[in-house]
Amino acid sequence: MINNKFISLFFLLLLTSSSNLFAQDNAGLKTPDGFTANALIAGLGSTRHLIVTPKGKIYVRLARTVNGKGTLLLSEKDNKATVIGGFGNYGGTGIHIWNGYLYDASNSEIFRYKLNNDEEVINPDSPERIVTGLIDKGTHETKSIMMDKEGNMYIPIGCPSNSCQINDRQPGSQGIPGCPLLETVGGVWQFKPDKLNQTYQDGIRYATGLRNVVAIDYNTQTDQIYVMQHGRDQLNNLFPALYTVKQSAELPAECMYALNNGDNAGWPFIYYDQLQHKKIVAPEYGGDGKKEGDSKYIDPVAAYPGHMAPNDILFYTGNMFPEHYKNGAFIAFHGSWNRAPEPQKGYFIVFQPFKDGKPYGDWEVFADSFSGSPENTASGRAEHRPCGLAQGPDGSLYVCDDLKGTIYKISYKQGAIKPVVTPTRVTAARSKTIKPATVAKHQATAAIIPAAIRSSVLSGKAIYIKNCAVCHQADGGGVQNMNPPLIKTSYVLGLKSKSINVLLGGLGHATIDGQPFQNVMPSFSYLSDKQIADVLTYVRNSFGNRAAAVKAIDVKNAKLKLHDK
Repeated sequence: MINNKFISLFFLLLLTSSSNLFAQDNAGLKTPDGFTANALIAGLGSTRHLIVTPKGKIYVRLARTVNGKGTLLLSEKDNKATVIGGFGNYGGTGIHIWNGYLYDASNSEIFRYKLNNDEEVINPDSPERIVTGLIDKGTHETKSIMMDKEGNMYIPIGCPSNSCQINDRQPGSQGIPGCPLLETVGGVWQFKPDKLNQTYQDGIRYATGLRNVVAIDYNTQTDQIYVMQHGRDQLNNLFPALYTVKQSAELPAECMYALNNGDNAGWPFIYYDQLQHKKIVAPEYGGDGKKEGDSKYIDPVAAYPGHMAPNDILFYTGNMFPEHYKNGAFIAFHGSWNRAPEPQKGYFIVFQPFKDGKPYGDWEVFADSFSGSPENTASGRAEHRPCGLAQGPDGSLYVCDDLKGTIYKISYKQGAIKPVVTPTRVTAARSKTIKPATVAKHQATAAIIPAAIRSSVLSGKAIYIKNCAVCHQADGGGVQNMNPPLIKTSYVLGLKSKSINVLLGGLGHATIDGQPFQNVMPSFSYLSDKQIADVLTYVRNSFGNRAAAVKAIDVKNAKLKLHDK
């Protein structure tokens, strides 16, 4: 399966992505005493989940193909990794090895490849299709893979919706009665590992009521599948009379669930409030932030601060790390984007201690500083975002980052100083509001805005902070793969009518200046003509942009043209 031409192209790509990461002490990470982090390789692309074989080979999935390959094979020597092959003409997230086969997920199908005795794929160009036809609407579309001890295969399928509203992410829109979307999404499905071309009809909806699950692992102690859910967004934006900005940033919890066949975790009808320690009825379904949810919905076994985006969970069964870590769970928190204007959080690896197969005690920050600095964390402008976790044959922990395509290896030196547990609660240094330099650099100021449009810009800024900053961020930089940036893009600097029509009609799964973005932008037609004009004038004259102001008459004329169509 080794393709020398492909490898040459890949090394050229790596050389062009220069980084001082390898020269940094501990690869730039903060870990407990006795642990050492090394950056094995960087610049691979958007690396999602990965596995390390018993013989030490590394397979890593790419969200999008690079040089036509979506799965890479790497070898490791002396704390450096080398790409030695690749296959699969599709991007995706999930990857797993079971019973001599490598299982690989696109966003709508599951494939498997036979492995030889050297743990290399025999038939890279002819995989077997195990499952097909899984929902992929471009939002919460990733598919992860996990097996239990019997080889039953579990596939989480995310729901392409925030809270199952009639109009997704539209302020005040109510929930669809019964949320029929749950028939094919919003849960975990079980399939057979060796039956070809299975569809939904061949599988079992093992658990439901899970908005979006990327992190999944099998706990051998309890013989259960564990998952981490991405909680819903925008409580304040959608229901400002019921939730403050701070509540919207903190709630709901990112939850860990231990699943049994037939379980219902309650999304979208409830969410879990980790501050009240209660299941709360969602506002789309008659909740007011206090009304408790039905007891028929299962409780999480552990809960974490909101919006930190758990993208992988790994039960540690190795022997390298101290006993404290044995059978506990590592969690990769990808980092938040939707806590604005509050500081963002996450971008770290957390350890959750377990005892007798259940979470025991508070969670601990295990590996931090992926973002590069507290300022980067607060602004959401991380340099690296941890995504996938794997355990090596020697017990080392492997972490991949899907922003810069870096793979880290974290090891422990036997006989080292006893690990110092990092405080579990967010420290003052991490929680204080820090105005990032990028905001100061790009924000419009009265000194450089012409007097003729100054009042419109100031009005538009207030509207932006209230309605737009949560998605496009305070600095207008957007969110990787999710919400487009507003800095010198064609949508911002082009025709006024183009921007106006986006606010009036919304935007979904757009490709802007060659980059795809998956989140749905709702219509803002409920704003007045002047409010739409002001916020567009602000955006077109902020973040380094300079373009003509938008007036209320421009919005009115755009509405008339849309009506005539």
